[in-house]
Amino acid sequence: MFSALTKAFGDLRDKRLMATLIAIALWSLGLYIAIMIAMFWGLGAADLGAWAENQLSWLPAELINIVATLVAILAFVALFWFSFIIVAQNVAAFYLDGVVERVEAIDYPGLPKARGSSIANDVTAMIRFTGVLLVLNVAALPFYILGLFIPFVTIAIFYLLNGYLFGREYAEVVALRRLPQKEARAWRKANGTRVWMAGALIAFAMTIPVLNFLGPVVAAAFMTHIYHSSRRGRPVDNSASG
Repeated sequence: MFSALTKAFGDLRDKRLMATLIAIALWSLGLYIAIMIAMFWGLGAADLGAWAENQLSWLPAELINIVATLVAILAFVALFWFSFIIVAQNVAAFYLDGVVERVEAIDYPGLPKARGSSIANDVTAMIRFTGVLLVLNVAALPFYILGLFIPFVTIAIFYLLNGYLFGREYAEVVALRRLPQKEARAWRKANGTRVWMAGALIAFAMTIPVLNFLGPVVAAAFMTHIYHSSRRGRPVDNSASG
């Protein structure tokens, strides 16, 4: 696991991968800033604080303040983290197949050419991933709120849930280049623990400022190494000639 992660960071010495990383980071940052400006303008115009005060006027002021503080903390974290993740992952969708292809060329030069994936398929898959990410994390909000009172509960739920989602998404990005969908799914399930742990590390990286700019490229390279180490000694399926 950590050997694969070390190799993934080592791959960043490649000029083409570094150029891809910079392109994803710059596009993501630009779009993220634009979205944040629009969001804060919209929240300011909506004046949600006054609305909440009017709606909850029957509650004690102290309780309103506590609830407002908890909601503000969660909203702040969710707004900044999810907004960046959504932007970065969807920008990265245009590049991920090329990243995996380049990592294979660097570290696994003897492989036959893979079928690869189209940008349309990658973008569609990433939009679907974004939707699932949002829905499941919104569903987990009551547990996140509970975790504010019970130490480590929020952190545990967050990384278990998002580790599964990130692991599944990047495993499919890598495996579907060389395996039919049924076999790719079977491979992911057979390596479920490793994929889940890898996803948790990816989710963790995405929560760290600066490091999250490396996220999509390192995640794709990381999962590529996990995939090929798990299939060492087996024939490569579905090359371009297959």
